Amino acid sequence: MNRLTQLSAVLLMAGFAGAASAGWNQLDLNQPSNLEGQADVVYQGSFNYNGQTYGPSTAVAVPTQASAEIASVFDLNALQAFTLYGKNGPGGTGHNDDVSLTSNDSSSAAGVKTPVVYRVYRQNYSAALVNLARGTEARHFVKSIVGDRTVPGTLVNGTYNYAGVTFSNFPRGMFDYQVTVTGPSAATGEGSFSLEQIKIPAKVALGGKEIVFDITNGKLDQTSLDTSGNGLVFAGGVTITANDVSNPSAWAEINQGQQGTPEYALTLFGPNGAEIAGTITGLPERIGGVAVIGAKQ
Repeated sequence: MNRLTQLSAVLLMAGFAGAASAGWNQLDLNQPSNLEGQADVVYQGSFNYNGQTYGPSTAVAVPTQASAEIASVFDLNALQAFTLYGKNGPGGTGHNDDVSLTSNDSSSAAGVKTPVVYRVYRQNYSAALVNLARGTEARHFVKSIVGDRTVPGTLVNGTYNYAGVTFSNFPRGMFDYQVTVTGPSAATGEGSFSLEQIKIPAKVALGGKEIVFDITNGKLDQTSLDTSGNGLVFAGGVTITANDVSNPSAWAEINQGQQGTPEYALTLFGPNGAEIAGTITGLPERIGGVAVIGAKQ
């Protein structure tokens, strides 16, 4: 499961105390993923926002970029909070959210015609970023989960409901998560999530026709808060049965062969656990890694 690395934990504790502070909001696209086990996973290609093109130093110039210079640091404060930004490739297939942030196809490698996708969701104290290009392994779609981590020992007893979005390269959905706090650093959590428009292209579908279906009610299994690592983390299993999808046959098809173990890791961010963000991993390769991010209701 993708927890934050030790390096990201140190950075997040370096005094970035509020939503408007510099630190975590300054996304350096030349840095690798900050998720555990992804130290060699890097950003690929470029995107345009507000007349400027952003990307890692490896991004190549393409006709669709908005500026001659490709900047490597993106200020997440420029984005509206609680808005999912990004376009799913040419033609606008799948979910297209706020398309003022557009990705530049073929910008990941010189001479290679390949789709590039950037998707970003920012809250007041946290953000999630998805990026892919041809050659990206599906489990590495989620590049970074950043933010101002909740300080251990500051939780207040009670039951709290979180709600927000789930998203990957094409699918997106919603999630809810209920946390019961029993001490300053003690809690349990469980929830559910959806993912819409999971696509099996005709060229790989068993019946030779494109299939589009949804996960309607996946389960984020109950787990206890882990305070032993980097942040306050709920890390647990994911359960999806035939009853939790709109097309059981399609679900069975993408689960054929060797698959990973579905699991999730959600970290608390902001004062008193105001927000929560993390990943779902181990889903079928057709889906890949999924970003999960939301706020206390």
